[in-house]
Amino acid sequence: MFGAKDIPNIRKLFQEADVDGSGALDLEEFYEVIQKLYGSVSKEEIFALHMKIDTNCDNTVDFGELLAFLLKKNKASQCMEYKNSVFPKPFKSLPVDCNKTIVKMLFRSFDKDMRPSSAGQVRPYNKGQYLSITSTGLLTFWTDGFKDKYTVELTKTEKTPVYSHVKKMNVTDMVYMDELKMLAVSNTGRELLFYTCEELPSFFKIREALIVDQKVTCMNYWSDGTKAVFSFGDEKGSFFVFISYNIMVGGLFCRDCYETVSLREYPTIYVEHLLENYSKKSFSCQKVSIFNDECSLIKYFPPLQAHAICSVSSKSMVLAGLPKPPRNNISTSLFTSRGNMEFFTCVDYSSTLDRLVTGGTNGLLHVWLPNKTLFFEHKLKGHVSPVTHIMFNPKDKVFVSLSKDRNVRVWSEDGWVCIQSFQVEGIGPAPISGVYYNTHNNELLMANSDISKCIGRGTDVFHSTLTSHDHPLCCALYHSIYKQVVSVCQNGVVTVWDILTGKAVMEFKVSPAEHMGHTAMSFDTSQRRLITVCDGDGKVKLWNFNNGTELASVPVTAPKEVTGIVCMEERVFLAGKKSNIIYDLDIDGFDHRFLKHDFLNDISSMDAHGTTLLTASSNGNIVVWDVETAMAIYWLNTRENPRIEFTGRRDLGVAGILPVEKSQEKTKDTGKRKGQALKKTPTHLTRNKKVANISPPIICLKTRQVTGDTATLLTSAEGYICAWSVISKGGLLVKFRAVNDEDAVITSMATDDKEEILVTGDSTGRICLWDIQRFGFKRKADKGPVEHIKGWCVSLCPPPLLSSWQAHHEGVVSIQWNCKCKNIITAGLDCNVCLWTTTGRNIGIFGKDKWDAKQLLEESPSSSSSRSTRPNLEDLANKIEAKWNIRKGAFDGKQDLQLYMDIKKIQEKARKMKAKIRALYNNFKDHQDEYEPKYVHLPPIDKGAGLTHNQTYFKPHPPNAPLIRHGTTGNTLKNPVPPNTLPGKCRSEQTPQRVHLPPIHKGAGLTCNQTHFKPHPPNAPLIRHGTTGNTLKNPVPTNTLPGKCGSEQTPQRVHLPPIHVSQTRSKFVRYKTQQENALKGCVLIPRPPSRLPDKHWSLTKPP
Repeated sequence: MFGAKDIPNIRKLFQEADVDGSGALDLEEFYEVIQKLYGSVSKEEIFALHMKIDTNCDNTVDFGELLAFLLKKNKASQCMEYKNSVFPKPFKSLPVDCNKTIVKMLFRSFDKDMRPSSAGQVRPYNKGQYLSITSTGLLTFWTDGFKDKYTVELTKTEKTPVYSHVKKMNVTDMVYMDELKMLAVSNTGRELLFYTCEELPSFFKIREALIVDQKVTCMNYWSDGTKAVFSFGDEKGSFFVFISYNIMVGGLFCRDCYETVSLREYPTIYVEHLLENYSKKSFSCQKVSIFNDECSLIKYFPPLQAHAICSVSSKSMVLAGLPKPPRNNISTSLFTSRGNMEFFTCVDYSSTLDRLVTGGTNGLLHVWLPNKTLFFEHKLKGHVSPVTHIMFNPKDKVFVSLSKDRNVRVWSEDGWVCIQSFQVEGIGPAPISGVYYNTHNNELLMANSDISKCIGRGTDVFHSTLTSHDHPLCCALYHSIYKQVVSVCQNGVVTVWDILTGKAVMEFKVSPAEHMGHTAMSFDTSQRRLITVCDGDGKVKLWNFNNGTELASVPVTAPKEVTGIVCMEERVFLAGKKSNIIYDLDIDGFDHRFLKHDFLNDISSMDAHGTTLLTASSNGNIVVWDVETAMAIYWLNTRENPRIEFTGRRDLGVAGILPVEKSQEKTKDTGKRKGQALKKTPTHLTRNKKVANISPPIICLKTRQVTGDTATLLTSAEGYICAWSVISKGGLLVKFRAVNDEDAVITSMATDDKEEILVTGDSTGRICLWDIQRFGFKRKADKGPVEHIKGWCVSLCPPPLLSSWQAHHEGVVSIQWNCKCKNIITAGLDCNVCLWTTTGRNIGIFGKDKWDAKQLLEESPSSSSSRSTRPNLEDLANKIEAKWNIRKGAFDGKQDLQLYMDIKKIQEKARKMKAKIRALYNNFKDHQDEYEPKYVHLPPIDKGAGLTHNQTYFKPHPPNAPLIRHGTTGNTLKNPVPPNTLPGKCRSEQTPQRVHLPPIHKGAGLTCNQTHFKPHPPNAPLIRHGTTGNTLKNPVPTNTLPGKCGSEQTPQRVHLPPIHVSQTRSKFVRYKTQQENALKGCVLIPRPPSRLPDKHWSLTKPP
């Protein structure tokens, strides 16, 4: 967006925009400058940019801050480069138990058919064995995880005559030939030994030997499965190359040259005989004198068909091509150093760029074109001591270099820049003698008498070990303007993540070195600064988390294990688990106060609602403070009393002034870059037992008005969530269990911006989403099961559960809501920060997975659940077509041909059917809103509404429950009929479009001589006027017309209660006359569904 070329223009615009001449731009002035430079930038982006450039967080941007941002924007995250680097984890020491120097290591794979993978793609781990050999000839076979080993002493593999001495061995190099299952070992003697090396080390033995004239100092082997090239160099500077054009058939050497020597059980070959028979058809061999001193390194590069040979002096390098028929001469190219410089201690080749990279004793790397020997193309600076090894990874397109001071650097061939630098750890002080780079598994091994391994990115094994942090999480926050997630672990390391990609953009340490404990953090009111409090020193610090700069340190020592930080205007309230003192701090001044109450043993959680501060203690007490008066106004005991209590004159709490510690001075804008000093601490040295600081949380519903019938506070205890109305005459409204396991407890809660969805996390790592739009209101809480606590009625109806899933292997410590994309960020004790959709789909783990902005969007839980029930007509059409997709070539003969024609007709019908189904499917998508079930929710009828002074409200009884007489209730908990349920019907028998009428009140609409008919519950004795018989009757089911069975009823027929008989006439005459007069010539017309309750039924005569 910006560049150095824009600085003069920006300075001019900066001076023009600075109207007040203060030398700094506020947000409006800054907006005008950027709009003149880049008119397409949105106001939201400019606001975020203004906050980032404002390093001292004074709400203004001066020219120095702007210039520093423009010139150093690419270096803002150098302190956390290892988070996205090739080797993000440190070296790990392996239990070798070896006292001798390891001179060579190699890897042989058991997976021969490994598919190639592109750069950045996670590939399967290549199983195999590692082999290491010491200078004394101790060969060790390791599993790929270095857990098991098998050792072979090469000096004991050859049988020696009786009374003869065992030969000593001084090993110089080792290569493995996979096609022949053979291991070649060179030593200071005048022979090269070839061993049979199967996958089972127990079959290890000498197969053959090659007798040479001089000591072999280095070897190399390459094969493509058919052609094989074996080469070595000796102490006199001679180079030998042997080519087998069919390694699987003819072996490595010509069979005619083998000899049998007495006292040896294996055949022997002399180099002179092979050189004399170099013209064999299937074999070729050559010897070339390269240097005047010994060869130190040989590497073969197949694209060049040439070997690169370095000498011990490091002043020159030779590129020797393979012998070509008919003359079979080796062509050589000599690369030399300038003056007394030594450029060639090691070498490797990039096949993608066709470049050679060499390392020298001056710590520089040089890039060469293979056909230009006089001048190098690039010079790479970084190492400060001689470079000993260079290795190229063609999968990730990087070079890895090692210097004598154990500095490992990773270089990208794109621009030839160093993208990572770290030190070798976990081995003794002796010089590194053996190095191996497994490029497929991206494993780097270093050895002297010890072995240390560093595993890098690329494989599924490494991917499974990645976590967001090296230690359990303490807290996570989300910044909606920057679109960043800020997390802190128990080691005090704060990491800033980009929510759109999952990558780390900044990391710095806020706690003392080697500290392990809880760290609390929060954004200030302006969202510009990060407030942190660490258990190690108790310091309250303010940070610019965009660049890791410590801005200020408040001269107050906070209590240990801070459980809550609440920011209200320019003040910060914080409290700890081991103290009942609430710190009221002025982060921009020195007016520090405190609050204290005897009802609080400690502070386990805090939150704010308006101008009130709510503090919860582990003893179950919650005190509500008025921040303006610094007095307690309410308190509640969540364990024993469901009512809100006023605080008396003696219970107003204590407020006072905190003294400023003289030993500390408050610092501002120190410019101390903690992040730059951050080093990757070895996990095995610092990881210890998890220190979990999990307290029962509370949360305020800030968008709700404080009334007696509305819950504005949610508390958690023993797996239950309680909704409280925090006002006089208020109390506990709803209580429900929010966890599945008996021992689980709620550890974190959060809501969306509209407070319509509640997200809870528990100690087992489970996340639940609850619909709380209609939860916590007393009118709605009256419906459903209730519990009476000390005369207070508490609803037990839980809110609808939208979704639930297992988010972490251990407890959840923090939950954040991304309101724009409807995503959920969770942090747990399993060291991970995860990103989820509202339906429980895992988008990824920060620092482990990568994603883009499109993956953040997904439909809401309600829409996704409704779509999942719709038939996939497109899939059905494809299945019909695939059912008859038969090829003509599969039929032979006339009968088969006739069968083929019949099937073709069926197939044509299937295509037409598919077209019709697709048309229906498209029509369904265009009108899918018309198919959505529409629910009509009637308001509840108030008790006594529309009744006379002699009438009472009828309460429906649950099925199979005893009747409750008017005005009396039992002590047992009743389970009433669920809301909107017809009598005698179960919930599953209801349809969403049926509107259920309220019960007919006692005596409503009846004459003075009529009484209300009480329906009898099923299987209950029939009740006659005030008497009961001794026989059990089978009454007519509820809502059944006379003469009709229950099965003959329709859901739209509403059944009137029977009209009772007057006492002034005989039973028969009164009943018959009333029935004839009322129903003669009339038709019963029911009210349609979804009709409001103020409409009445009417009897209409037929036309």
